Amino acid sequence: MKTLLFGLLFLTFSLFPAQLKKVDIADFYNWTSNSGTHYQFVLLSEKLVAMRTDVAALVRVRYSMDGGVTYKIAEFDAKFTYDKAKDSDNLVVNIKAAETARILKGDSGYIPDNFTLYYDKDGDYIEGYQADHDELTKKDTQYAKVFLTPSPSADHMRKLIRLFYDSSEPLYRDLMVLAAQYD
Repeated sequence: MKTLLFGLLFLTFSLFPAQLKKVDIADFYNWTSNSGTHYQFVLLSEKLVAMRTDVAALVRVRYSMDGGVTYKIAEFDAKFTYDKAKDSDNLVVNIKAAETARILKGDSGYIPDNFTLYYDKDGDYIEGYQADHDELTKKDTQYAKVFLTPSPSADHMRKLIRLFYDSSEPLYRDLMVLAAQYD
């Protein structure tokens, strides 16, 4: 019995993605790698409670290696924290990726990404940077510039959600409910 319980707990915490209890944040961004590959990602998180406090996050990345003919999708868990910048009133958001990614669409592996995003004191996006785990191990880390993908209306946010999620996925409904708040 103990072996079965241990096995179930192991599978629950190691193979299956950590599910957010509630999606309070869904932000869309994009970047282009040094090799020219364009990436889009959505950051999902629960509400941030306090500065310097880790919050569970989920990052889903959509990208194409053939100029947009076909798309691949990878997903990874992350820790999401924010703090005040040392030299201004701006906020610094750090997204630290888990060690591995899950491939949801496509047939190649994916190295999880880490992000640092800057917002002004009113919450408006300023700039951001990306580096995957492999890049961070290099002596001269090269960061890619990250851009906010605007979602000016609920309908536009729904279109962005559909790029990343199928209607049969568990988080799809929660994301559509979140988008409805902007109607």
